[in-house]
Amino acid sequence: MSDDRVSRVGQVIGDRFRIDAAIGRGAMAEVYQALDLETQAFVALKILRHTAVEDSVSLARFAREAEVQGKLRHRNVAALLATGVTEKHEPYLALELLRGKSLRSVLKAEGRIPARRAASYAFQALQGLAAVHAAGVLHRDLKPANIMLEPSAGPVDRVVLIDFGFATFEGSAKLTLQGTVVGSLTYIAPERLRGEPTDQRADLYAIGVILFELLAGRPPFTAADDFDLIEQHLDVAPPSLHAVDPAMPAALDDVLARALEKAPAERFTDALEMAAALEVAAQALR
Repeated sequence: MSDDRVSRVGQVIGDRFRIDAAIGRGAMAEVYQALDLETQAFVALKILRHTAVEDSVSLARFAREAEVQGKLRHRNVAALLATGVTEKHEPYLALELLRGKSLRSVLKAEGRIPARRAASYAFQALQGLAAVHAAGVLHRDLKPANIMLEPSAGPVDRVVLIDFGFATFEGSAKLTLQGTVVGSLTYIAPERLRGEPTDQRADLYAIGVILFELLAGRPPFTAADDFDLIEQHLDVAPPSLHAVDPAMPAALDDVLARALEKAPAERFTDALEMAAALEVAAQALR
């Protein structure tokens, strides 16, 4: 049995984190619930898979993820608590343990999200994204599966951005091969598909796609074929939200139309500008 298949439950990592249970397993890393023996609090322990340690790109991407998250401190971004290396030289990240549901699972269960709640989710995501961008970071993989909803004392769950595995610093060296695009195709901005230089406005496009999906129950662009989906992102205007649901205020449609502009220069300048426009549009919601 390979090292990646051996149960780690009960192991103590870095003389500090005792693994309690497996949470998830991806192509590059495994995630566990672990008890921090110093604080007696549970954390999410993300460990680079043993088979990925010898892959230079995976190792560099994991190191960048640690560097990126180490710069972020915001209630709408998952907190990095510690980093280290296991006895087998596998890098790990200790992250805030989130016990809520992903936005993807909520969408799957509910189909469409009531407009006021959807606007709150997007507004909070934009607040977190503003902090990400202020640190000079681009997320590059925003999608409902990477947005967590944590129970809170308020009327709406706390939104938390997670998974910075594809994140990068603006202007930094690329870790992907020429001609490849990282992230989920449904949420990728046109300029990224064209292989052009990108900035924070590509993340805003993804938020626009997510917000449309929350409100309409489906993304603005869907296709059975990847090439057709790419063509829609590049050349097809997004549908009007008002056409999907006439009860939606025109101001909300205007926010989505601007977020989903094909040309980055026509979108919102930054996350806070988009959040402010969304806040104004949401005042017309019941």
